[in-house]
Amino acid sequence: MNKLIAISTGVKDVDMAPGNIPCVVINIDFVELCNKFGNTAVVLGPQKNLNEINLKGFDALIISGGGDIDPINYGEKKSDKTIRISTDRDNTELQLLKSAEQNNIKTLAICRGNQLLNVYKGGSLYQDISDAGFNTIKHDRPFEYARSHIHNVEVDKNSKLFNILNKTIFGVNSIHHQAINKLGKDLKINAKAPDEIIEGIESTTSWDAIGVQWHPENMTEDEISIKLFSWINS
Repeated sequence: MNKLIAISTGVKDVDMAPGNIPCVVINIDFVELCNKFGNTAVVLGPQKNLNEINLKGFDALIISGGGDIDPINYGEKKSDKTIRISTDRDNTELQLLKSAEQNNIKTLAICRGNQLLNVYKGGSLYQDISDAGFNTIKHDRPFEYARSHIHNVEVDKNSKLFNILNKTIFGVNSIHHQAINKLGKDLKINAKAPDEIIEGIESTTSWDAIGVQWHPENMTEDEISIKLFSWINS
């Protein structure tokens, strides 16, 4: 049966007929990876003046990657390294996560999404992992490295993520300079990098929510990516 998969995203300036204007944009691979499993992707950009978003009727939610989260959401002041903040996006995706939890909607949170899932549950972030002392692995490898295995992660065998992937150690791409610090309520760590950076989290309640710090949508033929998108689309 065709399912509805909600995918959140942000805004980027794009050259259009009216000029260079702000547009809601997302990697088309997200949409195609949902279509591949016979489902319909619905792209949700940042909303304004909304106190609540109701996801009833959707079968799953994907929180995609993007800029940094405003540290006000986890009780800290903004550092010089925290960039590309969007208050509208933060507020929208926090409401999406709230509705997903309330309605027990399966959720996959990617990179920024992984961090936001942790913040939503009361956790905090390292605003810059280099400043926090994590310097043995360069985790911020975009552009020509975005579809490459940058480092390995190790998955906890006692996790939902392991049940999906059935693999403990594998390579991932890596496009982030922030990471999870204090873990949020009702969450557990399901994956780490060799330098101990948290690479995945998941809900310990009945809410079927998983976060990963890498970008599976950028490696569509990768075994791990296929398994993750098969799960969120099932």
